[in-house]
Amino acid sequence: MPNYLIRVQLPDRPGALGAVASRIGSVGGDVVSIDILQRDNGAVVDELGVGLAGDHLLDLLRDEILEVDGVSIEALRAVDGPLPDRHAELLDIATELFVQVSPEALLDHLADRVRRSLAAEFAAIVDADTTRVTSSHGDAPPDDELRAMALWAVTPLSSPVGAHETGAGSIDQSPGVAAAEMVRAGVVLVVGRAGPVFRSRERQWIAIMAELADHGWRELA
Repeated sequence: MPNYLIRVQLPDRPGALGAVASRIGSVGGDVVSIDILQRDNGAVVDELGVGLAGDHLLDLLRDEILEVDGVSIEALRAVDGPLPDRHAELLDIATELFVQVSPEALLDHLADRVRRSLAAEFAAIVDADTTRVTSSHGDAPPDDELRAMALWAVTPLSSPVGAHETGAGSIDQSPGVAAAEMVRAGVVLVVGRAGPVFRSRERQWIAIMAELADHGWRELA
């Protein structure tokens, strides 16, 4: 049975999620995981892990979900292998970070793992003092753009219009970019993807990964 991640935005009211799950079940889909990615202003963004009999049912599945009043679909993507378990993944990544043998290897592994876990286009490590890009994975933009993103993360008051603080050492430069400062290591983790936009729980997850890596860097250094 193929697995899919379906990101939906729905009204924050009793029964809305149940109605979506019921529609998924009506086409033979099995909801096996639910992640609440954001909740504010009367709306909720959930990511549902769904097992489906085949991709020939995707169009019907979309139509059924959109029949629920006030619901929209942000993204739908196939998953190779089992659906992600964010709690288990967090433990796995923490373990991987703390078995690295050098500060450089730890930071490089962090960028690679975060990019893959969030299905991002790129993740990079930028030196906070010199704005030198020390590690990059994926289809990253030019170094000057990465340096600008890192600068915004550490000096939010100089950020362009539209950027705002999101807490825990991170800043939202645009819907598709997230960054987290690692104070001990003196670097900034910058992550970007074309879509879907990073939601608050994903930004928090990036900040947690950066904080864990920062502690690991201190031990290695």
